[in-house]
Amino acid sequence: MHTRSAKSNPRAAQLAFFQRMGVGQQFRLLFEHLSDVHFFAKDTDGRFVAAGAGLLTRLGFSREEEILGLTDADIHPARVVRDIRADDLRVMQTREPLIDRVEALFTRSNAKDWYVTTKLPIIDARGEVIGIMGFVRPYRRESNVVPGAARLEAAIAHIQANHRETIGIPELAEIAHFSVRQLNRRFQEVFGMSAQEFIVRTRVQAASDELLQTEKSLSEIAMAHGFYDQSAFTRQFSQHTGETPLKFRQRHQQTGSAADKV
Repeated sequence: MHTRSAKSNPRAAQLAFFQRMGVGQQFRLLFEHLSDVHFFAKDTDGRFVAAGAGLLTRLGFSREEEILGLTDADIHPARVVRDIRADDLRVMQTREPLIDRVEALFTRSNAKDWYVTTKLPIIDARGEVIGIMGFVRPYRRESNVVPGAARLEAAIAHIQANHRETIGIPELAEIAHFSVRQLNRRFQEVFGMSAQEFIVRTRVQAASDELLQTEKSLSEIAMAHGFYDQSAFTRQFSQHTGETPLKFRQRHQQTGSAADKV
């Protein structure tokens, strides 16, 4: 009898099956076995209501309870928070998913890397949007899913290996087998910035690692990562993160100390 009912009305059978699962969020267990998939869910105010093991590790937390109730403002620099929140609101307002967005995310333990983010709205039983859910994956391991990214790999690798030196855009175009115009257009399509901006962002990311992991002075870090001087470093760092290098270092030292006490 049950088999005939399932065949005649599969949608009803599906609903009955999920109702039997209750509210234990069993599907979330799948994400715990995907090491490169960092799952998260937030309410409409941007407060975390769920986080997978991968996300917790990337952000420097040991237990999910430590992140519940926090927002991105408690974790990322102001400029990054602004972009993340704008994407969250857009997804919740339009109810359209955001698929494979490439973005630079700063973390407590490692401030340098690019990630691919996917977000979908969370809709309750009454049809109202109550939040957003999604997952983040390392960009380099997932670049094949980003349209147009594969042909940039050689240029990106060159930037990451030589960001401390002067890098000419014509040089990058030749490496990627593009014209200068084509190269910049492709960087805009994939990363939302020009090739030159990508170079500066890479320097900022590398420098932010040094800010977190060493006690070097700002001038030492500036010169080590291709900036003309400390003033240029501070200006570019502030433009890309929304805070000065000194404030970035102090804020992460404070949050790191607080996390150690939890």
